[in-house]
Amino acid sequence: MNQHALGLTLAVDERGLHPGTKVRVHLVAEVIATAPGIERARPPLSVVLAVDTSGSMAGPPLEHVVLSIDRLVALLSPTDRIGVVAFANDAAEVTALLPADAETRRLVSSRVHRLLAEGGTNIEAGLTHAAALLPPRGVHERQVILLLSDGAPNVGRAGPIELAAVARKLRPDVGVSTLGYGAQHNEDVLRAISDAGAGRYHFIADPRVCEMEFAQAISAQGDVVAEAIEIALFPEQGVEIVRLLGSPQVRFGAAGLKIGVPDLLDGSRYLIAAELSVTPPREPGPWTLLRASVGYRRAGEREPQTLQQTLESDVGEGARRVEPPVRARVLRARADEVRAEARALADRGQFDGAAAVLRRHIAAIQAEPWFVSNDGSPVAEALEQLVDEATTMERKPSQEVYRTYRKSMLGTILSSEAPSGYGAAPHSRLAQATLAGKLPVARLVGLTGDTKGKIFPLAQPRIVLGRTSAADIALDDANVSRQHLVIAGQNGRFLAIDLGSTNTSLVNGRRLTRPQVLAPGDVIQLGDIEMRYEEETL
Repeated sequence: MNQHALGLTLAVDERGLHPGTKVRVHLVAEVIATAPGIERARPPLSVVLAVDTSGSMAGPPLEHVVLSIDRLVALLSPTDRIGVVAFANDAAEVTALLPADAETRRLVSSRVHRLLAEGGTNIEAGLTHAAALLPPRGVHERQVILLLSDGAPNVGRAGPIELAAVARKLRPDVGVSTLGYGAQHNEDVLRAISDAGAGRYHFIADPRVCEMEFAQAISAQGDVVAEAIEIALFPEQGVEIVRLLGSPQVRFGAAGLKIGVPDLLDGSRYLIAAELSVTPPREPGPWTLLRASVGYRRAGEREPQTLQQTLESDVGEGARRVEPPVRARVLRARADEVRAEARALADRGQFDGAAAVLRRHIAAIQAEPWFVSNDGSPVAEALEQLVDEATTMERKPSQEVYRTYRKSMLGTILSSEAPSGYGAAPHSRLAQATLAGKLPVARLVGLTGDTKGKIFPLAQPRIVLGRTSAADIALDDANVSRQHLVIAGQNGRFLAIDLGSTNTSLVNGRRLTRPQVLAPGDVIQLGDIEMRYEEETL
């Protein structure tokens, strides 16, 4: 029985290497998180919430955060621990790290309801004070900091590199995830912190969805199966790593090239792609190109684990040929690079250039003879994301629209696969169901186009509508985004939430700019497609 929490595969995107002929190929190393064979109770969580209470949080932002904390503490088990830190010009303890029992819930609720918003934004102090609440990690425990901010740091260290260094010092024992609240926060800073802390960056576009995103961030920690993950690559003679695609966390040591990997949820995949220069031996036959190892720890444990893998290829006189599954992974890794290039151009207002960069990679994917559009594969999903972003750039959005859209883009990584479906891991599903409460029996009824007369039951707490086959409700319309709108349950009602694309969503003919509670008879329009929301009467 496989006792490892991770799997590792190595492959190159071309076969048919010729003896003594120097060529360029791409390596793909893919780490797969899997629970079978190691099923056990979730390790206890010690979670510290670091909450921005600067002046910009006054009013609805802080009010919704406080209400969210009230409910979210209830998602934790009594064997977990929870602590709260508030930061503005400096940071202060709101509650110490305590067992998440009923008494602690009452204490947390009482104290967070007394928080006031004033002063500047000292993210450095928030991080360091949150870390100080955490004792030395236990033998079977996960420690996590969730940092929420709505602004740019203006007290203490403020740059992405400096703040990432603060988070990196906490590894490998403490993971750090960040939540960016509203349109004014500095997403580059928060993304850098979460990358260095092996966590995730979450964008909270509107106070009304704060509870959902906060819950997703907390519950995801219970679905982590491996942490402190690092891949080491050891090229053999005749092989040189020319470059790594994207911007992975890399360090060099006597043992070789080491690449940091985020903590992985059960069922997720993370790939690393590299361009190799290879000169095969002059004699035909099997040839070892590279060795790799993955060091990691099972979630909540201290004992290190290691996986090793060797990459071989046949050297001969046959024709060179592309390996489509591997090339597809390379194209996804390259897509993340291209998106970063386009984003840098758009940041300077060069939207035409940004669109052109994206369109070139779209054409490169479509030119592959094996590629099938919208077949639900990860590379087809990546292409649809690129199409959405290129279309947005071609519309030359206003700076206000672009700032919000940019934040939503940063939360999407095309070279990494989450468990099938948003929030599909067990603890995420449980959190969604808890927040949703008792929902009405409801459905959408198609009114126009190919959906006319079709019935779409809303049978789960979160339903994504979009252009691709991977959406829960797939809509074939060029003016519908890849992931366009979500209908989510909260407190016993369904809400319609636009997912931030520049393709608009309408409810009863009015643009959906904020999450809206749906009432029977409401008509939702995405592109040219209209659907009516209905509920069963008791």
